[in-house]
Amino acid sequence: TCEILQLVPSVEKFRLTLRMVKLWARKNGLYGNMLGFLGGASWAILVAKVCQLAGTDGSQGSCVNLLHLFFYTFAKWNWPDPVYIKKIEAQSYLAWNPTMNHFDREHSMPIITSSAPQMNSAVNVSKT
Repeated sequence: TCEILQLVPSVEKFRLTLRMVKLWARKNGLYGNMLGFLGGASWAILVAKVCQLAGTDGSQGSCVNLLHLFFYTFAKWNWPDPVYIKKIEAQSYLAWNPTMNHFDREHSMPIITSSAPQMNSAVNVSKT
């Protein structure tokens, strides 16, 4: 979590937007990694990605704008294209790598962690 905070333009806007997204997910029964939904880490990475996409302009705008951008971005996202907030080049063989690991190619919604070795935080999510 500390690393994610270093990767977003506005920590305050990130935290507030993340709170709103998690509340929405819980209210709609879409929260919980063990249940096959996204967990806290995945939601945090997705919100961080939106904050990065908004850039410094997003840090000056409202959280409502970030929330709108969040839903727009991931409704249009070309899944299973992975979501990265930080790309690490040289990694161990344990890292998420669909070119080398055929199991990684099967992931429906790859949301990749920022720390090494990078892993899919949404590995339990399925297409059904």
